[in-house]
Amino acid sequence: MLPLNEDQIRTLTSAIDRIVPADDYPSASDLGCADFLLVLIASEGLSETYRAGLDGLNLESQKLGQKFSDLTPEAQDSILSLCEKRRVAAGWAVSPRKFFTLLARQTVEGYYADSGNGGNRGEVSWRMVGFEVRG
Repeated sequence: MLPLNEDQIRTLTSAIDRIVPADDYPSASDLGCADFLLVLIASEGLSETYRAGLDGLNLESQKLGQKFSDLTPEAQDSILSLCEKRRVAAGWAVSPRKFFTLLARQTVEGYYADSGNGGNRGEVSWRMVGFEVRG
């Protein structure tokens, strides 16, 4: 069973793609970070924290009349920035700043992880930084 519902997974995917957006290299979700996070969330007992944080992002985005995943990238960036700065308006069940910090840290972990852990599909991020597996 997945630790998040479909709406929360869409929100997660949108948020991680703002933390590591596509440029000359793939975005976080393109490299499997959502899959990496779903396993991590379940195995580390973080379901409640992630559910509350992702629901908080959707509560915050309702001020703009849409779900977080339906907002423009610029609007998503703005909401994530408000979380980081503790300037949210909606009532959150978790600290927005702590959630943002956790999400950002674990997204980067997934982006640069060993591909055997579910993120960094095809070891693309390793090639991006010039890391070579030897041996």
